[in-house]
Amino acid sequence: MYSETEEERGDIVNSTFGWQELYRAALLELRMEDLSERIEEAEKAIQQRIAELRSDDSGTEEECHALDDALRMLRALAVTECKAPGTTGSGSTEQATS
Repeated sequence: MYSETEEERGDIVNSTFGWQELYRAALLELRMEDLSERIEEAEKAIQQRIAELRSDDSGTEEECHALDDALRMLRALAVTECKAPGTTGSGSTEQATS
């Protein structure tokens, strides 16, 4: 069985658009128990790419917007899908409307 090492993952992340593969994997993850990990991996890859762009100014405006959009989507996904079982949101809102 093939097991991906941290070094191999780093190689993917270091490529110009490697973050996109990890981002897609997070968006397409169906197993809730794996979703948080996929989101973390994708966020880390995006943050690393942003740091690369800041250090060498090699990115396009299009890629910068795509990185920003991807981070927002991952954060929204984490908030909506990675909740503890049985939580439905803010208790104060629910109590105020009851």
